[in-house]
This record gives sequence, structure tokens and C-alpha cells, in this order.
Amino acid sequence: MINQKSTLTTLNKRKKIVEINILKNKISNEIKDIDSLKITNNYESIKMRIMGCEGKASYEYWSGIKLLIPPDIGFEQRIQKPTDLLNYMLNYGYAILASEITKSILLNGLDPYCGFLHFDRDNRTSLTYDLIENFRQQIVDKTVINLINKKQITVNDLDKRNYSIKLDKRKVIASKILDKINPTITYYGEKLTYKDIIHRQTFNLKKTIFDEEEFLGFSLHW
Repeated sequence: MINQKSTLTTLNKRKKIVEINILKNKISNEIKDIDSLKITNNYESIKMRIMGCEGKASYEYWSGIKLLIPPDIGFEQRIQKPTDLLNYMLNYGYAILASEITKSILLNGLDPYCGFLHFDRDNRTSLTYDLIENFRQQIVDKTVINLINKKQITVNDLDKRNYSIKLDKRKVIASKILDKINPTITYYGEKLTYKDIIHRQTFNLKKTIFDEEEFLGFSLHW
């Protein structure tokens, strides 16, 4: 959620859309609600509260994104079965990111199918989708929105024959996301790649599971 707020801030720097600040405040309220949760033995209840807050924050975030991209894209809200360009691009980008996270999980000796929050579907790499929440905005969302806003990918690049994005443009998306994952950034004074950070977060989760150390999610302010 912190990353959602940061992404809206970054994308709105030039546009200065007033409604974005209202949506960011609503996301802040959901963050406060999670921070105020008291840990009890009723795990299912806590999980539902967290998922509820995440769902509300996600709705506000994507409502903000809608204001920050051209209306001809046809984007209304984030959906799993896309009918518009942005959702197609997000699904493709998230698949690339999920592959990188699953690889890190396996390298750390964890089971990608054994998650904490996202464990309600069979044959789903639930742990991957727990960890991916930390990285969606920085690695995928900003990348594909930038491609759209710069008109490097347009609605004309949708292949309506099979309801996907044309191959040459999928290659562009993949290249841009990999370009985001591999270069170094400064994170708490260290020069790290996102690949390094993903591996570190997975290792930290492993320490939390086996050594009961505190796990802190990844967030980055711009």
C-alpha cells in the first residue's frame, strides 16, 4: 500500500490532479487500519481484515491510475480477465515478475505453493503472490504506464484475434521490465538491483519462518 501511494505521487508530479491526493489519503487510512490490528490466535479473522484493507486500497489505487492514463485506453478497473490494453500489459508484466520471484523462493529452499494470505486457490504459487505485492508497482505498473503514456504501445497493438498483445510489443514489455529488474538502485544506502532485493526479501521471509525474526515488507519512496 505504501508503494501504491508512492507510485501515485510519482505519476502525478506533473499532472497535479487534485483527486489523486484524496485517493492517497484513503489508502493511508487503510494502512492505519492494518497497523492498528492486534495479533490474536484467530488467524482467519486477521487474514480477512488484511485482505479487506488491501482490496479497498487497491480500488483507490486503480481509480487513481485511471486518471493518469489516456481515456482511449478503455481502462476502468484492475481485472484478471482483461478487455483493455493496460490490463493485458499488467497481466503479462506480472507473469514475468512472478517468474523471478518464484525462482528466488526455490533458491531459498521454500515452497512457492505454500503461502500465507493467497492460499485459497489450488495449483497456485501462493507464496509468490504474497511476495509479489511488494514489487508490482515499482517494477511493472510504472513500466507499463510509462509505455502507454509515451504512446510506445497503443490500443492498435492489441491482437483481437486471440485477445492478447502483439508479439513485437510483448517483447518490448519484457525488455523494459527486465531493464528495471537488473540495473542497480540505491536502497538504504546500498547499491542493489531489484533482483538482489527480491532475493533478500525471500531470505528474510525464510528467517522469519524458521528463526521467528521480524519480517519487514519492501517499500521505496521517490
